[in-house]
Amino acid sequence: MSRDEDKLIRQLSLLSFLLSRPRPFSVREIRDSVEGYWDMSDDTFARRFYGDRADLEKIGIEIRALGEAESADTQMYGLLEEDYRLPSLDFTPDERHALALVLATLEGRFAYARPLRLALTAISRGEPDPLRDELEQLPVALAPDEDARRAGRQLARLEQAAARGKTVCFSYPSSDGSTGERTFDPYSLFLIQGRWYAVGFDHRRQAIRTFRVARIEGTVRYLTEKTRDFTVPADYDPSQYRARPPWLIGPVRGTATIKVDEDLSWWVERLQPHVHSLGADQEGCTVFEAPYADEDVLLSWVVGLGGCGELLGPADLRQSLRQRLEEVCRLHSGPGREAATHPAGSVLPDRSRPPAEETGKAAEPIAPEHLARTLALLRYLVAARETSLVSWEALQNDLGLSRAEVEADLTLLNLMNFGGGTYTLWAEADDTGVTVTPDVMADAFVHPARLSPLMARALLLAIDMVGDAIALEGAESLASVRSKVQTLVGTAGQDAPVLVDDVIPPAHDIMTVINSGIRHHYLVEIEYFSPSPGELSTRVIEPYLLFRSRDGWYVEAYCRKAGGQRTFKMELVRAARTDGEPFTPRADVDLSQRRAGMAFSPGTADARASMRFTPRWTAYLEERGLSFEVLPDGDLAAQVPYLDERWMARETVRFLGGAVLDAPESVRTQVAALAAGLLERYAGAKDTETRRPSP
Repeated sequence: MSRDEDKLIRQLSLLSFLLSRPRPFSVREIRDSVEGYWDMSDDTFARRFYGDRADLEKIGIEIRALGEAESADTQMYGLLEEDYRLPSLDFTPDERHALALVLATLEGRFAYARPLRLALTAISRGEPDPLRDELEQLPVALAPDEDARRAGRQLARLEQAAARGKTVCFSYPSSDGSTGERTFDPYSLFLIQGRWYAVGFDHRRQAIRTFRVARIEGTVRYLTEKTRDFTVPADYDPSQYRARPPWLIGPVRGTATIKVDEDLSWWVERLQPHVHSLGADQEGCTVFEAPYADEDVLLSWVVGLGGCGELLGPADLRQSLRQRLEEVCRLHSGPGREAATHPAGSVLPDRSRPPAEETGKAAEPIAPEHLARTLALLRYLVAARETSLVSWEALQNDLGLSRAEVEADLTLLNLMNFGGGTYTLWAEADDTGVTVTPDVMADAFVHPARLSPLMARALLLAIDMVGDAIALEGAESLASVRSKVQTLVGTAGQDAPVLVDDVIPPAHDIMTVINSGIRHHYLVEIEYFSPSPGELSTRVIEPYLLFRSRDGWYVEAYCRKAGGQRTFKMELVRAARTDGEPFTPRADVDLSQRRAGMAFSPGTADARASMRFTPRWTAYLEERGLSFEVLPDGDLAAQVPYLDERWMARETVRFLGGAVLDAPESVRTQVAALAAGLLERYAGAKDTETRRPSP
C-alpha cells in the first residue's frame, strides 16, 4: 500500500474515532485507538497527527485543540458536529432543480465539473433531481472548455499552486518565437471568453504578468517541496486583471482616440471601463479613449468596426494603420498565388486539433481532493443502506466516479479504523455494483461533510458561468440561489483564486426577454448589428436556444426577416422586447450544432478560402482546428471555411497584412476593395484636438 493510501486510511480512521462519541479525546487515546498511529515513535506521531489535522482543515474539517494542557500528552482534541457536517440550509425544490440544471449544462464542458457534482450531491443529500430525464433537451447549452482539454494537466497544477501558494516553473514561448523557462507565483486564474489565463509574479520580469495556460509547453513543476512558497501581496487587486479586451492584455503602452458612429457606439460603450467616452462630436459620433497594450490587436479591432469606426490618434498609430492597410491593398492586387505544390512523397504535418466532441474527451481536469472524494463516497454508501446494492450506473450518475475509482476507495473504507473498533461499513464490489453492509459507526457519516474549498469554488464558478441563461419553468433564478450558496460555503468561497469573466457580459434585461421568448414561445423583436454589412436593423425572431460559444453568448432563432434559421450574438443585440405574441415551434429548426456550443461549424461551410499566414498565426490556426502546411518561405497555407463572402473579406483585412487570401477571386476582390475604402479615411493626418468634443 502506498504512502498516500496509508495517510488516507489514517485520516479517515481519525474522523471515525473522533465522531464515535460526543466528547474530546486525549492525545494518548487518539494514538492508541486510531488505525496507523499506534506503532509510531513519539516524534513521528507528532508530525503525522499535525499533518493529518492540516490536511483535514484544507477540505473544511477542523479538529480543535480544547482547553489548556500541561503537556503534549495531556492535550485534548475534539471534532465538533458543526466542524464536520455540512450546514443545514434548506433549498426549495425549484432551487435544487436550478442547481441540477447548472450541472446538466456544464457536464463534460467545465474544468470543475467533477468537484461540482460532488458539491451538488452533498446539497441534495444524494436525492436525484426528479426532472433529470428532461435535462438533456435544455434550452441552454455551453461549448466545451477547449483550453481545459488541451492543457488540463497544466491547468490542474496551476489551480493547486494558486490555492496553496506554490511557486512553479514551466516553458513558455516568447513573442519572438523562442521558448524560455519561467519561474512564476500564480496569484489568480481567469476564465475569459473560453480561455484560461494565469496572473501572478513573473520572477524573470520581476513584475506581475499574464500567461495563457494553453500556450505553456510541457509540465508545470513546483519549484520547491515547501508547504508554501509565497503569499499574495496585500496590494494585489484581481479586479485589475479581470476580463479585458485582447488589446489590453499586458502593460499599457499608450492611449488611442477612436470615433464611432451611432449604429455601433452603444456597443463600444458596453466595453467600459476599458474605454472612456469623451462625448459626441459635431458629426454626432461618439469619441472614445482606449488604452492599449498591443497596438496590433487594437488596430485589428478598429478595422473590425468597419465603416462605423475611425482611429483619430495618436498620429504615429494612425500612420501605422495607414501603412498596414496599404500593405493589404498591395498583397491583394492582381490575381492570387496558386496553391503551392510539393515534391512527391513529402509529408507535411497536420497541426490541427479536433474539437472535444470528435475526441470524446471531457474537459474536466480539476479533480476533487482524494480525501473529500472518499468522504463523499462514504456518505453516499451509508445513506444507501436501504437498498444495500448500489449500481455502478448510480455511482457514475450521482458522484461522477468511475468503477476503478470506487473500487480503489472501497479498499480504504473497509480498513477504516480497523484496529480502533469504530467500524463504519463493509462494502463489496462485483459486476452489478457495490453491496453495502453498515456497521456501528454508520450513523456518524449519514450527513454530508462540509464542502471542501475546491468544491465550494466549483459551485460558485458554475453559477457564474451559467449566469442569467437559466430561467425555466420549475427552476429558480440562479441569482436568488447564489446568495444561499454563498451562505452555505462561507469563507471557503471567499477570496477564490479563480474567476470567470466576460469582456462584455450579456445584458440582464435582454437575456430576460430572450429567456421569456424561449420559455413561452413568444416572438421577440430585437435591434441587431450585423457585422458583415455593418448595419443596425430590427428583426422579429422565434427564439429556440441560448448557447455559449467560446467567444460569448448566442441565441439560435428563426428570423422572419431572413426567412430562415439564424444565429445572433447576444452582445450585438442592442435591445429586445416582446408583447407576448406566441409562435408555433418549427419542426425543421436544427439545434444539434448549437447544443454543442458551436456558433459556426466548419463542416457546414459551403466554401473555403485559400489563405497564407505568417508564422505568428500558428496558434490561431491550431486553436481553430485548421490543418495547415508549412511553405518553403515559412508561411502557413490553410483552407479556411466560411459562410459569407463579406465576412471572409472583413476577417482577412483584420489581419492587416499578416494573412493573404489567394482564392476565390471574388472574395479577394472584396478584400482589396474593403481595404481601399478604409484607406481613404486615413489618407491624411487628423487634427484630433479639433475633433474632440467639448467637455
